[in-house]
Amino acid sequence: MKKSPIMHGLRITVALFISLSILPMLIQAQDKGTFKDARDGHVYNWVKIGTQVWMTTNMKFNVPAESWAYNNDSATEAHYGKLYSWKGAQASCPKGWHLPSDKEWTTAIQSLGGANGAGTRLQSMDTVTNAPVAAGSAVPGHISSLLGGVRHPDGSCIGINSWGGCWTSAKVNDTVATNVLFAHGSKEIGISTNDKKSGFSVRCVRNK
Repeated sequence: MKKSPIMHGLRITVALFISLSILPMLIQAQDKGTFKDARDGHVYNWVKIGTQVWMTTNMKFNVPAESWAYNNDSATEAHYGKLYSWKGAQASCPKGWHLPSDKEWTTAIQSLGGANGAGTRLQSMDTVTNAPVAAGSAVPGHISSLLGGVRHPDGSCIGINSWGGCWTSAKVNDTVATNVLFAHGSKEIGISTNDKKSGFSVRCVRNK
């Protein structure tokens, strides 16, 4: 029996519709995922930003004498990760990932709308779920792990849930390195320099 050209065309149309319906889900599924650090078992979410793949929460890997919980309070570490010296930051990322350069941070910032808008977007997508509502949180009912505060070289800490920063791999000299800064409610992402003995968060980017 000869196939009807109408039915044949209908089958092609249905197949094409199904393919086009599934394609966005497949693409979306490839844009985010999870990674387990074999060193300590911590699991991190990651997301694709432009052409780069970034972890969406701060590192928690312990680097002896070069990483700390904010005010030595282990309860904060679950939400915000550890604060690292610049030396400690070099050893914090797991295999297959690395501490981003200032150029890689700049690329991510541009992909999120530029320095005058990326701060809000990054804080909105970078949240720790199942967390209590906290004063100054970037998203109501959530805590942005970007706002993990800063540890001064003398060991004192300041700014948790209000502002924070992440190290880059770039150094200025033997005692100073580059970092990016975030503040609650600010659209901007700033580039700064700080003493390498200061404690900042670490966000890893996947190797290409």
